[in-house]
Amino acid sequence: MNFVVYGQARTGSTLLVRLLQSHPQIQCAGEILSRGRWHRHVKRYLHTMVRHIPEPYVLWEASRTAKDTFGFKLLHNQVPVSPRLMSNLHRHGWQLIHIQRRNLFDVAISRQVAERKRHWGEYKPSLQEDRIEIPPEDFLRQLQQCVALRQKERYTLADLPHLSVVYEDDLLHEEDRQRICTSIFAALCIAPHQVATTKKRSWDRPYSELVTNYAELQALMETEQGQTFKVEWEKNK
Repeated sequence: MNFVVYGQARTGSTLLVRLLQSHPQIQCAGEILSRGRWHRHVKRYLHTMVRHIPEPYVLWEASRTAKDTFGFKLLHNQVPVSPRLMSNLHRHGWQLIHIQRRNLFDVAISRQVAERKRHWGEYKPSLQEDRIEIPPEDFLRQLQQCVALRQKERYTLADLPHLSVVYEDDLLHEEDRQRICTSIFAALCIAPHQVATTKKRSWDRPYSELVTNYAELQALMETEQGQTFKVEWEKNK
């Protein structure tokens, strides 16, 4: 059985992919629909078509694997037809895995720091020193965007059976990682396996030290607008 890890950025999706990839029966190709993988001129032209009709490309990629199980990661904003794609993959017998994060504030500030430091990957010592300030209006827009994506995720998965992985519950600690991956392996009908990854967090310092106005952003969550975003984020989680 093949699978897709579906969600939005900064929710632990890369960590989950790395853990699943450590299983010898799994090939996980990462973000095969990301624009960054289609950087050349001809590829950019093809990417426009693939974004609107992604199913043939995804199934072709899956057919090329030499392993028992193929998977990839899909961020909601990578294709404009996520509901149709997810529905079609389910119809083809794929396992849908929804990755999410419980804390809206953590998702939003993580995305803002990543964008301002232009770093979405693993730990780099050179990026740890400079502190940044996030304008409150930018942070509020980020909260709104995260909530809008969450609403689209709910719509996409509303009538589709899927596994749910919550970063805070399932990926923070090694024992939880093994537990959730064992459940996923069972759903994929493959043997259990000890998972491991060398992936490091993007930063070795807490956001409260990286962001100069961290307390101001926290206070925004207590405003009427911030509480409205929080309620919508946590709806039907």
